[in-house]
Amino acid sequence: MVALPAGRIALLGILTIVAYGTWFYGFGVLIDEIDAELPGGLFPLTAGYALAQILTGVLGVFAGRLLDKKGARVPFAVGAATGPVLLFGSSYASNPWVFSLLFGAGGGIVGATAFYHLTQTIAARLAVGAEISAIARLTIWGAFASPVLIPVTEVLRATIGWRDTVRLGAVSVGLILALAAVKVDPYGVTRSQTPSPSPLLAVRAAVSIPRIRRLALSSLASSLGSSVLVVLQVPAMVAAGLDRSTAAGLAGARGLAQLLGRLPLTFVLRRVSPRVALRGAKVIIGVGALLLAASSTLPVGIAFVVVAGLGIGAVSPLEGIYAREVLPPEDLGTLMGALHLLLGIAAGLGPLLAGVIVDLSGIIWSGLLLAAGAAFLGAAVLREGPVRAERESVQP
Repeated sequence: MVALPAGRIALLGILTIVAYGTWFYGFGVLIDEIDAELPGGLFPLTAGYALAQILTGVLGVFAGRLLDKKGARVPFAVGAATGPVLLFGSSYASNPWVFSLLFGAGGGIVGATAFYHLTQTIAARLAVGAEISAIARLTIWGAFASPVLIPVTEVLRATIGWRDTVRLGAVSVGLILALAAVKVDPYGVTRSQTPSPSPLLAVRAAVSIPRIRRLALSSLASSLGSSVLVVLQVPAMVAAGLDRSTAAGLAGARGLAQLLGRLPLTFVLRRVSPRVALRGAKVIIGVGALLLAASSTLPVGIAFVVVAGLGIGAVSPLEGIYAREVLPPEDLGTLMGALHLLLGIAAGLGPLLAGVIVDLSGIIWSGLLLAAGAAFLGAAVLREGPVRAERESVQP
């Protein structure tokens, strides 16, 4: 039996919670107050959020490359020295475009150096022989980012204002990144021994393998579907007949219900392969989108919460686990970053396409058919088995 490095996985989990909560989830809580103080409309503010999303993907490739070549210490240290400083600086902006530039750049660097594409790779390399358990445990920690940091951000906003809330978040993520740089990998075991000569060569070699292309297509499709589901969940329930407060409450519960997809993972993966489990999770997301379209009553809304939470919660760790099996281990960090870039593009494209479809049709459930179809497509293309036939031992 392989012992998990529980303390270091916990530190990676806390980093995940704070990094996602600092801007990915927290921004939606602060945007109205920022808009009131920095007049100029929502467009410049949402542009900053979009910039953070794009930079997370683009810079994530380079952060993954640093991980492959140098180990975890270097990307964590770079992230600690740059991203939080820019986030902190954004809190002093008096112009919405200046705020968006600083906030977007800082959020992008934090995302590139602390989101799952990096932390899942590190967890797997820290726990050789127990990679599945390490990634599953890490994502259980991460599931608390939304239910913990959203209400905490709201309390801070109401108490100390948006500027000090941004500053406190920046300091927090900077300190945890710095601590992770020192404590997570003191022996350099997360460094790859034989990475490709360049990130471009690593990506070109990877896309020549059909199994990897299918993983990328599957991830793109399900990311598109999940993003549509999340964006449309409240208006879809309202359009179906639920009142707005109930719909908002169910949407919040859906985020917490993602734990349902993560807590039983080690149990499930003793019985089926990661590929089979991942296909099942994507089918469940598709079913959740159809339930959302039919959520005219509270029982159906609750069913949506459970089903969609289960599927979305399971997909994130399962994609990391399956990617570790499929992607070349010497370039795992680089390729996980590249995959995250594609997921970000799909997550941004999905709501855009759904918006066009809903505008043309005049019915919101037409966008949810896009979400369901994309999720089912993501499941369908994963028809091949894993690269390695053997199964690692799974820790309870």
